[in-house]
Amino acid sequence: FACIIFNDPKNGYLRKGTKESLLKSVISVAQTGLTLNPIAKEAFLIPRYNNVSKSIQIGLEPSYVGLVKLLTDTGSVTSINTQLVYAEDEFQINLAADDPVRHIPALKNRENLIGVYSIAKLATGEKQVEWMEISEVHKIRDTSESYKSWKKDSGKSTIWNTYYGEMVRKTVLKRIYKYLPRTDRMQYADKAVQLSNADWEPSSGQVMFADALIKSSTLPEFKKDELEKELQTANSSNLELMIAYLEESQPEKIESGGNYNQGDIGKKLDLIDNDPNK
Repeated sequence: FACIIFNDPKNGYLRKGTKESLLKSVISVAQTGLTLNPIAKEAFLIPRYNNVSKSIQIGLEPSYVGLVKLLTDTGSVTSINTQLVYAEDEFQINLAADDPVRHIPALKNRENLIGVYSIAKLATGEKQVEWMEISEVHKIRDTSESYKSWKKDSGKSTIWNTYYGEMVRKTVLKRIYKYLPRTDRMQYADKAVQLSNADWEPSSGQVMFADALIKSSTLPEFKKDELEKELQTANSSNLELMIAYLEESQPEKIESGGNYNQGDIGKKLDLIDNDPNK
């Protein structure tokens, strides 16, 4: 399906992306167990401009439908129901009740969206419920790099504008996912959520690690300054590329199980700071 989508004249924008990112996205399809079959609508190929590599990167974006499939496939839940709530709807949540949500959608005036909820029926028969006000969803949306880019230039497209309702549903679904019982098949859902979060701000741990790598690298000072500036605005996806680049620019390879970690870099920085010959 990747070849069909890539060669479709309507998807010419995908050919502007790097071949490496396209290949990585196709590999991610196999890693998640999703399909690019347009009929299934489980995942899509999304182009994003990468500020670090100055290129268009193609990423795999799991859909709401795809995430629901992966979560039910884990055996942790038997069903998941996610609904948008509008101001005119009759809506109540009582977590102590056997049926924790009472929702009667209004038949008209469905314009003022006030929130979204998700109910996961666990394999044990219990129900896990998550509710988010629309203001919470928008706070998360506003940290999306593609949405921030759209705010600066409304001529650019973003999945938040094209698939707003689905993105709202997916936001609460990713929150409820955190509290579901773990099974040995949860790794596929984990990977899908990781891919879905690629457009968001990185974790503080990622930022600290990248900052340490910049300081200990053999790059010229002007390049370090450039990367420090990029670090202030890099999203999670950009930061992964930056870290991979910086790991190849270290004075000596420090390894823990074949990979750099923050502790290793911290030790290296201590050695540099305490070097009597510097």
